[in-house]
Amino acid sequence: MFIEKIKEFYPEMKAIREDLHRHPELSYQEVRTSAIVMEKLKEYGVDELEQVWNTGVVALIKGNRGEGKCIAIRADLDALPVTEDTGLEYSSENPGVMHACGHDLHVTTLLSVAKLLCENRDFKGSVKLIFQPAEEAANPKDPTGGAMHMVEHGCLENPKVDAIIGLHVNPSYDKPGSFGLRKGIITSGFDIYRFDIHGKTAHGSQPHTGNDAVLAASQLIVMLQQVVSRNTDPLKTAILTVGTINGGTAINVIPDYVYAGGVFRYYDNETAQVIKEHTIDIARGVEAISGCTIKVTALPGYRCVDNDSDMVDLCEAALKEELGEDAVFFMDEPASGSEDFSYYSLCSGIPCSFMWLNTAPITGTELSPLHSSKCAMSSESIRPGAAGLASIAVKYLNG
Repeated sequence: MFIEKIKEFYPEMKAIREDLHRHPELSYQEVRTSAIVMEKLKEYGVDELEQVWNTGVVALIKGNRGEGKCIAIRADLDALPVTEDTGLEYSSENPGVMHACGHDLHVTTLLSVAKLLCENRDFKGSVKLIFQPAEEAANPKDPTGGAMHMVEHGCLENPKVDAIIGLHVNPSYDKPGSFGLRKGIITSGFDIYRFDIHGKTAHGSQPHTGNDAVLAASQLIVMLQQVVSRNTDPLKTAILTVGTINGGTAINVIPDYVYAGGVFRYYDNETAQVIKEHTIDIARGVEAISGCTIKVTALPGYRCVDNDSDMVDLCEAALKEELGEDAVFFMDEPASGSEDFSYYSLCSGIPCSFMWLNTAPITGTELSPLHSSKCAMSSESIRPGAAGLASIAVKYLNG
């Protein structure tokens, strides 16, 4: 069993994880992280290894039972612009940057899979390991993140990938080491919205001579809340966050320009279209009453991750065989966060299964959510994570 074999080299993986945590790198800047991944994969003896799309890494491990299918496993490399406040001995040494989303654990988990499968090749076909940059990169300039770029640069070809799996750690005291599965939608999708509001400047004592861009922006933001409360199906949850608003130069001057930016999250494409249509209608209405002009830019972000039912069944069976009956639980609802993992399936049509791995906080630290400056998850999740992913890959290829 893989869970027994990983005991032999777990201390090495724990040390790699702590090193990566100490030296986090932002999206598009994962140079040191990528170099470590390349070095370790060469050392473990993968059959093919290449740099893809700047800091991305793709490796291939061939089984010794002849030709067959190819399954891919993905991990993400990047950290977040967060100042760490965990007090760990291996806290970030890169000011203002932190592995607050557990990608250091994802990398070391997939490196562990590489070592397990290079040393135990009793499977048909091949396993492709994808170490992806820039999962956290979505922004108005590049809303799609790193997954789509990796696909565009051929990570699912040569050999062609037939299925793909991935996981994300989840800070939790509930059954650490257990996998959360779900058929169908397992994460939200999101679209980024930019609002450029142009008015007419005036002195604060003479508002009638101008068109107040701040007032128009305020009305727009308040009215957008009714898209969620009144325009979307209440059984199809949507979330609106307007996270940025900028405008004005002085407290007694009516400004002629305001920028606002926000994110709508949803769980199906129909809801995404409803959101878009009503957002534009509201902007047109605010234009009419304010005298301002409002440019609405809707940028498609990450789509919902839509798990293939048969792949989920296979994952459940493999995880229970490898880790025991308690290793799996089924999620009643999708996670509210989003993941660019969705693009691997959407761009290619291949089946996918994305999973959550419950991971306890490090002893002596508090339970903190992902993206928190205090998020400190135990390295112990590497063991079930790697053993679980390796067992799924082998079961898929040999099945």
